Amino acid sequence: ESLRKYKEQLLGAAATGDLGDTSDPRKLVVTEFRVVFNDPAMEDLVFSLDTLAGKADLKKRGMTIKEGSEYKFRISFRVQHEILAGLKFCNKTKKMGMSQSDELMIGSYPPQTAPHVFEFPRHDWMEAPKGMMYR
Repeated sequence: ESLRKYKEQLLGAAATGDLGDTSDPRKLVVTEFRVVFNDPAMEDLVFSLDTLAGKADLKKRGMTIKEGSEYKFRISFRVQHEILAGLKFCNKTKKMGMSQSDELMIGSYPPQTAPHVFEFPRHDWMEAPKGMMYR
């Protein structure tokens, strides 16, 4: 009984028949990856990832963040066909042989046409490495 109520609550728009794009076999479609800066003078870095060309562009160009700047990651994504449970956000940053990894459980999301938005970190800003050690 409680599992049934949980699924009904989680289904949201899917309970009314909104299952996303049923012709697309993917369950998760990341539509946009955005790096948001705390400094209003800096323009956000935006990557459209809903096509293979967008993914190839991000992989080819990469991204550069000014040292010492404060930033957040914002991901927009759609869930299609069925409930997506246990979605994780994994972030790995590399610089001159050193790497830092973050893994965070985002949660469970229902299928719907409108994109879900996740921001990391949720309450604060990350700071890009600075100083001679990171050059």
